[in-house]
Amino acid sequence: MINKPKILIFIDWFTPGFKAGGPIKSISNIVNSLYHEFDFYIITSDRDIDDKTPYKNQQFNQWIKKTNYHIVYLSEIERKLFVSETLEKNEYSKIYFNSLYSKNYTLEPIQLIKKLKVTSGVIIAPRGMLGKGALKIKPIKKKVFLILTKNIGFFKEVTWHATDREESKDIKKAFGKKSQIITTPNISILNFDKKEISKTKNELQLVFFSRISPKKNLFYTLEILKKIDLQNLTLTIYGTLEDENYWKKCQEFITENKLNVQYLGELNPNQVNNTLSNYHLLFFPTLHENYGHVIVEALTAGCGLIISTNTPWRALNRINVGWDINLTDSNKFIEVIKGCYNMNQEEYNTIRNNCYEFIKTEIEKQNAVELTKKMFLQ
Repeated sequence: MINKPKILIFIDWFTPGFKAGGPIKSISNIVNSLYHEFDFYIITSDRDIDDKTPYKNQQFNQWIKKTNYHIVYLSEIERKLFVSETLEKNEYSKIYFNSLYSKNYTLEPIQLIKKLKVTSGVIIAPRGMLGKGALKIKPIKKKVFLILTKNIGFFKEVTWHATDREESKDIKKAFGKKSQIITTPNISILNFDKKEISKTKNELQLVFFSRISPKKNLFYTLEILKKIDLQNLTLTIYGTLEDENYWKKCQEFITENKLNVQYLGELNPNQVNNTLSNYHLLFFPTLHENYGHVIVEALTAGCGLIISTNTPWRALNRINVGWDINLTDSNKFIEVIKGCYNMNQEEYNTIRNNCYEFIKTEIEKQNAVELTKKMFLQ
């Protein structure tokens, strides 16, 4: 048997957790696409994001063999010792960090790597955390962190995984032009189940699906809807309540303005495609996405897009799958929503069919699986 290169992955939350959204999807798609080429070992926490208790019916603090990877779910008490002992073995080809700011699953392990003089190549995926919109949230804290880590050379010997040219520019801006960067798109695994839904004039069913936090900009979504007084215009919200105060602000706004909006809770990954396929358009004016797995999932479900320009998915109206609009132009959002409201079945079917065709072509063109393989072998 040929020994495959071992890849050690650090991620704060992983399946069966799902509330962290895109980052979990990114790693799942990597290991499920490349397990024939590499042996993946995943180190993660023993609970989902913001949960007070660990997963039920799960083994902790020991390696578990899954179909496509090995994984360990660490308790807070055992975490440091287990990580230290794992790194001391120095048996991994690459060590991949799926976050920039994580104290437990990026910063402390990198300190240990330096201390133990581990020879594995270190790769960090910032996952959009250096984007302009993302840096607007807790800006002072992030600015201090970036200046400090750059000045002391904390990330000097790492390789950065950028998912596109814009993220590569963000990394260079934060850590210098000499930063070692590999630009490789996120891997997406398509799950097509084409479905037609009814669309008549003077009706529109919008969906917002993401973590409920300032970065995802739900409140802006609600402010736009307040300015549109149309019957049979609905918004359904799905997502984890990451920021309770922000959600309270949104709830109060919905009630005060009597908006036709409902929140239907969280979605498990196996519910996403079927759920999104029931809506006409995803309304997602995010502050920043370095990729936007929810955008891919919406397109795969045939759900058209009304999103901000703060994602890599641009010029959508040219290919007739939706619209990307600058957040400074609220009137354009209103104009587009009213136009969609007045669409008939034939006009809407064109958008829906274009979504299926566009995302299939786009994913094939990106060649992300081969590029990710090269990143781990480089």
